[in-house]
Amino acid sequence: MKTIAKSLMLSTTVLLFASPITQTADAASIQTKQVTAESDFQLPSTTDTIKQNIEQSFQKQEKWLQKLEVIAGQEKREQFEQFFNQHVGPDLKNLLEESDLTWKQVEKTIYQSLVKSDVPFLAAKSIAHFATVALKKM
Repeated sequence: MKTIAKSLMLSTTVLLFASPITQTADAASIQTKQVTAESDFQLPSTTDTIKQNIEQSFQKQEKWLQKLEVIAGQEKREQFEQFFNQHVGPDLKNLLEESDLTWKQVEKTIYQSLVKSDVPFLAAKSIAHFATVALKKM
């Protein structure tokens, strides 16, 4: 379990530092739409932003798993991938069905998923925090 907790810490660190790099690479492909009137401009709600970021994290999962593999090796990648798919991934997918979301709720969900899977409380708290920060930067 300590190995999995260390792998989670490592992967969230990779996510934190890798997401701005991949974000700038993807920024060139974003097409902009010209706003013609003031009423056309609407900021997305927090819930929409959170859902989009969670969906993007699932789409980019293979990229950050490859980065984890480069840093920690194939065995750690497989352990983390299995752990994530069993414990954290399903709870994040359940959040996509919620009608109203906050970042605090996302962090609490990740934390509870980790605690249920026997990750120590302090490690779960820090992993949940850094995972939420990484999701915000997507």
